[in-house]
Order: sequence, then C-alpha cells, then structure tokens
Amino acid sequence: MEQQELILRERRDFSDVLNASFRFIRQEFKPLFSMVFLYTIVPLVGSSLMAAFHSVDVWQVYFQGLLNNTPDLEAPNFWIYGLMMLIGLISNVLIVGITYEYMAMYHKYGRGNFSNADVIKALCKDFFPIIGYNIIVGIVLLFAFLFFIIPGIYMAVPLSMIIIVKTVERNGFSVNWGRCFKLINNNWWITFGIIIVAYIIVSMASMVFGMPAVVYGIVQGVTTAQGGAPEINHISLSIFSIISTVGTYMLYIVLYTIIGFQYFSLSATDGSQSIMDKINQIGQSEENQA
Repeated sequence: MEQQELILRERRDFSDVLNASFRFIRQEFKPLFSMVFLYTIVPLVGSSLMAAFHSVDVWQVYFQGLLNNTPDLEAPNFWIYGLMMLIGLISNVLIVGITYEYMAMYHKYGRGNFSNADVIKALCKDFFPIIGYNIIVGIVLLFAFLFFIIPGIYMAVPLSMIIIVKTVERNGFSVNWGRCFKLINNNWWITFGIIIVAYIIVSMASMVFGMPAVVYGIVQGVTTAQGGAPEINHISLSIFSIISTVGTYMLYIVLYTIIGFQYFSLSATDGSQSIMDKINQIGQSEENQA
C-alpha cells in the first residue's frame, strides 16, 4: 500500500512533531539517507581513517607508559585535528543542506515530484551560504556561552532553525535571523524540549555505533593492565572508527528532520503562509482522503 503524503506545514503539538518526523523518515528513508550517504561517505571515511591512525599512535604511547608505570599521552597533532574539524564541518553542511533542501522540495512540490538532481542543484546554490551561517551562528553562540550562559542557551534554540528558515523562505541573513526569534516567540519551551529529546534520541542511538570501539579499547586496556603487551590492530580500529563516525553522522538526519518539523509547525500558525501554501495544503488533504 502506498504511503500517504505528509503535510509538512501543519500545527503540531510536542508528540505530533516527533511522530510526524519519524513517519517522514520511514517514508523517505531510502532516497534521503542514500543521498546523504553518497555525498558524505568519502569525507567521513577519510576523517575516520585519520582519527584511527592518529589514535593508534596516541594509545600506543599511553599503553606503553602504563606498562612502565609512567602513563602519558602523546601531544595532539593540531594539524590533523584541524583537518578533521574542517572535514566534519563540510560533512555537517552537506547533511543539514541535503536534509533541508529535500524537506523544502517535498513541501513545495510534493512527494515524488522532484529528483535527487534537483536537491543537489539547490544545495550547490546554498552550500557556501550555509557554511557562512554555521560560522556566524557558531561564533555568536560561542561568545554567548562563554560570557552569558543563560542567554547562550536562549539563543541556541531559535538559531537552531536558521538553516531551515533560509532554505525554505529564501530571504537574506538579517531577515532569517529575525524570523527565527519571531517563530520562537511564546514557543521557546516546547521547542527547547523537542530539541533536547531529539539530542537524547540521537545520542543514545549513536552509542550503538560507538560501542565496538569502546569495547576494543577496554579489552586493550585490561590486557595492558594485566602485564600484556599492547597490540593495537590498525585495520580493526579503522573499521570501528568508520562505523562510529558514519553511523553518528547519519543520525544527524534524524535531529535535523525533527527541528525541521518543529519549524513547519511554528510557521503554520504565525500568519506567514502564502496563498499558494494554503492551496497546496488543501490539495494534499483532498488527495490523502481520496
């Protein structure tokens, strides 16, 4: 049986946002996740391998010191960490960009009425602006949390929506900035709660992907503590690192989808719906009832 098309811009309560998000993920799992996987697998695997091989050197120094009763950690290689952070930023931009471009086209054209090429074309147009948005918001929140913790928490909630606002509404930065705070007005607590629940879900699920590396590290630590020589296998550690990194980043789709549905919920009742949005919504409702 063919699944009914979801109406994205619709007022929903706390549980409805979560339920609709997971319905959307189940419905669009294959095209959305496969597209994200295709465009992020190379940088994510590269970052995982760098992390794995650098971790081998760090842990070998530590375990050898543990055997000699002088445990110590190797000084971090800031060039490697910097490159990994850059790859992580690009991968995150690709994931959030593809997810929100996909949701925007689903909302505008309807399910099945757009292609992967359409999504990527829109992403190419928005790629560098999304990077800029991430950098500006990151700097603002960094200073907000460093000097004013509570205002930092307050600002993080509306600004979590700035990319979906930019992707769907296609306005300039200052307009999108103000739009985020307008949407959150009188809805801060429910949005904060939804984001917290989304982070908990993603964090708990990501533990599954990180468990093999954790177990491997524990086994190596116990072996070394009992006087055995540390034997860190590069291939095993690389595989575990890839599983952990790729799995965790794929779960970000869930986080961004939930935030996206909360955006559509809030924007459904703030008086900003265009006439075309309302016509499309009526048409979708009639199709779902047919």
